[in-house]
Amino acid sequence: MGSSRNSSFIAVYRGRTASDARLVAVSADPALVATVVGQILAVHRSGAADDPVVDTIDRVRRHGLRLIQRELRPSTGDGHDREPRP
Repeated sequence: MGSSRNSSFIAVYRGRTASDARLVAVSADPALVATVVGQILAVHRSGAADDPVVDTIDRVRRHGLRLIQRELRPSTGDGHDREPRP
């Protein structure tokens, strides 16, 4: 039976503009991914919460990042570190 766990990657792009950017590095190192996710979550919200659409997008994005962070935590081995499957 295959793992139900997703893979998480960090990618670095470089270019003068987003459309010119080229991929220069990719890493699936869990420690690096966890560090970057933690840094992104530590950043305060954009302040555009007056817009309900932007607020919703930000909440969903942060929820996804917290799921990645939880998934990358070391297992305690007691079965209580994973979320139940739907």
